[in-house]
Amino acid sequence: MATICEQIGRYVESLRYADLPGDVSDYTKRIFLDSLACLYGGLHSDPARMVRETIAIYGGAPQATVVATGEKTAAQHAGLANSVAIRFQDFNDVYFGPAWTAHPSDNIGNLLAAAEWKRRSGKDFLEAMVAAYEVQMRFSDLPVAQNLWHRGWHHTAACAYAGAAGTAKLLALDARQTANALALSGARSNTFAEIRHGNIPHDKALSAPMVSSTGIFYALLAERGFTGSLTLLEGPYGFKAAVAGGVDVAPLVPVAGDFRILKVGLKPYPIEGMTPAMVEAALVLREKHAIKPDEVTGIRILAHEEAVTKPSWDSKKFRPDSKETADHSFYYCVAVALIAGEVTSQQFDREWLQNKAVHALMDKTTLEADPQLTALFKAGARPAAVEITTARGKYRQEVKYPLGDPKNPMTWDHVRAKFISQAEPVIGRQHADAIMQRAQNLESEADMSAFMPLLVAIAR
Repeated sequence: MATICEQIGRYVESLRYADLPGDVSDYTKRIFLDSLACLYGGLHSDPARMVRETIAIYGGAPQATVVATGEKTAAQHAGLANSVAIRFQDFNDVYFGPAWTAHPSDNIGNLLAAAEWKRRSGKDFLEAMVAAYEVQMRFSDLPVAQNLWHRGWHHTAACAYAGAAGTAKLLALDARQTANALALSGARSNTFAEIRHGNIPHDKALSAPMVSSTGIFYALLAERGFTGSLTLLEGPYGFKAAVAGGVDVAPLVPVAGDFRILKVGLKPYPIEGMTPAMVEAALVLREKHAIKPDEVTGIRILAHEEAVTKPSWDSKKFRPDSKETADHSFYYCVAVALIAGEVTSQQFDREWLQNKAVHALMDKTTLEADPQLTALFKAGARPAAVEITTARGKYRQEVKYPLGDPKNPMTWDHVRAKFISQAEPVIGRQHADAIMQRAQNLESEADMSAFMPLLVAIAR
């Protein structure tokens, strides 16, 4: 009987753009443009800059483009640099399964690099993107009793398999070679959940892109006949036993025609994925009841149990002092929404992080789990509620499906607006409009190496 890696390899090899339903192709392109928005928003962040400086020390064959500079370097390095920029703001896509959260767009920078290097078409790239998403989301959907974060394993690990799958598709590997690429990549990918606990470091932007980028190396090895442990996922000393607690791993194999990419959510705010419902609720209350920050005597955030108990919620989030920690702070995000009337990239700069009015509201905030919201979360919603107390009265707003959830999706208009907000300050409106047009028709691109120069963000 074929191993799990071999079965996934067969799925990846057999996936064809022509078999993608129209809604899958359309949403994949929308996610792609959303990810490019995140790329420009994080392009000049400290983590992205430091990664670019570091890969420049190594040098590399001119295979793929580093968007920030226009320079070409080894595909693995270019993919890493661009993916760190995509990941930095925590503005990219999100999915919640019983086993893991997923941000499958963490793989996109690396897939772009491989597609450019190998001169693949837009259709080829979209095929690879869907392959990566379908593989990664199966790891999120493993039927475990409790999220694997609580066992100490971070969802970064799934990018090893997804990144290798997408890269293998772009390198036109056969099923056997793809299986070996998956096995080689996965054997070195397990990441500790501690990287999201306490004061969150720069590593938040690096962990998944680094793991995914190595998929390029492993796919190249597999292409040459290099073998990995094909029983890695189900074997007695592999992923099933060591990471997943013995759960059945047969569901890791994607099923033809079951496109879970349609279940991925997009984010209207640059914040952690469980927070948008809270922010949306706070913004609705602010406008509906004309709430002024100085009249607030108490804020009560109600969430599902996982939000309250997850490893990244802890006392360090009560007074965050960095973008990475603040975007994981429910208290901060709700407070800044009530004061600013928006939550954008700007609300995470040093001035806002030190804002005394924000701190005062945070000190009036509590968080608790609500059984009804927990039930909704387990049924697929991304719910939260906010209750604000003032001298005028008590006001409550519940949001089950925030903007960006697949049941309340961000439309092309939403994604274009997000892209403009992130890209225009970097490359100008005319350049941004050209990218949007090409991205929306990506299946028409004959050669992705001709698309990449359009993304280069040389300062105006």
